[in-house]
Amino acid sequence: MEPKKSPLLIDVSQDLREERAEALNVILLITAIASVILYVIFSQFVQPTIHPGGFGILFATCVISYVLLKRKYIDSSAYLLTLGMTVSFALQLASTGPNATIYAILMLPIGLASMILDHKQMSTVASFVAVSVVVATSFVVGLGPAFIASAVPLILYAVMATILYLNTYQAAERIHWTLDNQSKDNRRAEMFYDQSEQLQKAYLEVQHYSSKLEMVNKQLEEAQQQAERASKAKSTFLSNMSHELRTPLNVIIGYSNSMLHMPQMFKNTKVHEVHKPYLQLIEENGHYLVGLISDVLDLGKIEAGRLELHHAATELPSLFRGVIATSVGLLKGKPVQLRSDFPEDLPVIWADPMRVRQIILNLMSNALKFTDTGSVTLQARQDGDFVNISIIDTGIGIPDSALEVIFDRFKQAERDTDKKYGGTGLGLDISKQLSMMHGGNLTVTSEIGRGSVFTVRLPIAAEQLATDDGSNPHLDTELQVFGTAQNATQEMILLVEDDMNTRQLIRSILEQANYVVVDTNTGEEALDLAGGLLPSAIILDVYLPDINGWDVLQMLKQNPETAVIPVLVCTADENRIPADDLYPSYYLRKPATADALLKQVELALQAQKQEKVDV
Repeated sequence: MEPKKSPLLIDVSQDLREERAEALNVILLITAIASVILYVIFSQFVQPTIHPGGFGILFATCVISYVLLKRKYIDSSAYLLTLGMTVSFALQLASTGPNATIYAILMLPIGLASMILDHKQMSTVASFVAVSVVVATSFVVGLGPAFIASAVPLILYAVMATILYLNTYQAAERIHWTLDNQSKDNRRAEMFYDQSEQLQKAYLEVQHYSSKLEMVNKQLEEAQQQAERASKAKSTFLSNMSHELRTPLNVIIGYSNSMLHMPQMFKNTKVHEVHKPYLQLIEENGHYLVGLISDVLDLGKIEAGRLELHHAATELPSLFRGVIATSVGLLKGKPVQLRSDFPEDLPVIWADPMRVRQIILNLMSNALKFTDTGSVTLQARQDGDFVNISIIDTGIGIPDSALEVIFDRFKQAERDTDKKYGGTGLGLDISKQLSMMHGGNLTVTSEIGRGSVFTVRLPIAAEQLATDDGSNPHLDTELQVFGTAQNATQEMILLVEDDMNTRQLIRSILEQANYVVVDTNTGEEALDLAGGLLPSAIILDVYLPDINGWDVLQMLKQNPETAVIPVLVCTADENRIPADDLYPSYYLRKPATADALLKQVELALQAQKQEKVDV
């Protein structure tokens, strides 16, 4: 049977046309009254820049549009109204020249067009308004300046027309989409009524699938209950394991602490000095194992996203030394060397120090467990905004098949491995998740018989410290890493920086390094201070409120007194490349760390001193 075409589209189109006609009728009435009032006002009170005749034209346009509307020429009536309104106000522009108020009023025809015309006609109205504005303005200022003066209004008209077009277009599309769906539904209903046998078959199929869905829901419910029982069993296991481990650990910690600090418990027999470090190590490892048990119990919190990290500026070298000292107790007499391979000037990282220690000690423990001979190396290197910490061992290695699941919970590499070496398999999973919570990652590479490399990637603290104010203790921590400059005589630095927070940060860094700092935020004042104070070095920003930094640099080089002063350009500007004779010898791109800033300043001062010696 041929589907019937729904007549709803015609009816709705006619309804929309009638709504536009009603809106046009009201707008014509309001516009006619307003044009009469404006005509009377401006004809009675002399306004040399206002032509009342424009409002007369607008009134006449309203009358003609009303006649067309009554004769059912709705589109013609609407076009005439927008035309008359545009011409009326364009005449005012032709006499006054560029005028923001008139430009704003000329948005009215575009707005009215969205109410009384189809969305396809919006571009025509907007184009006519734009042409009228340029032509009317050109009568006063000329065609070229008219384009410049009308640039902003034309952009606003285009934006407004586009927005109104999209709104009306979307509304029309929603109506058509709704009507199309209604038409399809009607055709489907007719087909269903004509094919009752198919309808009955479809009903039986729905019943069948409904029964199957009910069975699947029951299976899912049973699976969920099994998962909940497994989760409860896991929690019970962890709780019992925690209790069984805490009991002997409390004894170990209690006795080791008493032997160190309470000799009266042992008839005032003091521990020999040789034994104290080992007892201290026992106590420290006991405390750490208690904390590690608590971390294992926090595994549920990690899954639920409820585990909180306490970020702080963390110095890695001292943390590494503590980990290595603790790892010595894990050797258990194996012929394995513990090696360290990290520079002392590693950048401060932004992390939870307790969790970082937990991650590294977990990896060290695993490395020592699976390494019978050779070495285990703790290596760290800076890599951009991150620090890569690697645990390198010469152990048994990991097969490729196990690398895919090595970070999965409760899984071991091979069955015979856990029998020989032991372990729960939770450590790597916890370490992986803690690394990712820090904004980093944990990866592994391995070769059978050659060993494995586990690498933790953690973010450095430079970005967080740079956003803190001068009173932040993290900033003090970072500055302490760089130390204080041991200058016999304090050098004077002229700091030229427009941003107050950046200026305060750089000033604090320099003063912490024992420099005398004079700062300003303008280029003009910088030139005066440079000529009057003759500082040892100048730190110059490019973006200044009065004079461009490159121009300031040029003026400094042209002045014989200031030309010899080294200038460190510290900026994020990359748009302009200065001439070769102005290109700075010392350039620091923002954002810059305190370490990089102090190094550049020191290089500049050393170069200046060397030049004086050579002279």
